[in-house]
Amino acid sequence: MAEMPHLVKVASEFESEGGRVIAISEDLFVPRATRESALEKVKKAVAARGMKFPVLILEEKNLDGLNERFDLPGPIPCTIAFDKDGKEVDRAEEGADEARLREMFLRALGKKPPVVR
Repeated sequence: MAEMPHLVKVASEFESEGGRVIAISEDLFVPRATRESALEKVKKAVAARGMKFPVLILEEKNLDGLNERFDLPGPIPCTIAFDKDGKEVDRAEEGADEARLREMFLRALGKKPPVVR
């Protein structure tokens, strides 16, 4: 959740250009979590952080399928950018700040990120 304020801010900057975010919650992996408790926790996080994008609650028994499908490193956060055709164009596996997220959005939208010198 540490990168979420950055993601919320940058997502709003690119929304008018077609940039979209879908977040995936792993809250059902918390010991003794129920669908109801996970949903309540996600609703509170969405409201508290001003998240205007969908948050899917992963309901699998483990992360194997998700990790395999997206070649994930295991631990979160992992942010993946896809272009309009669903092709992965960038990823940040250990969190990202605003500048890094902007780069990812630009790549997803088919634009060239500025070169930092």
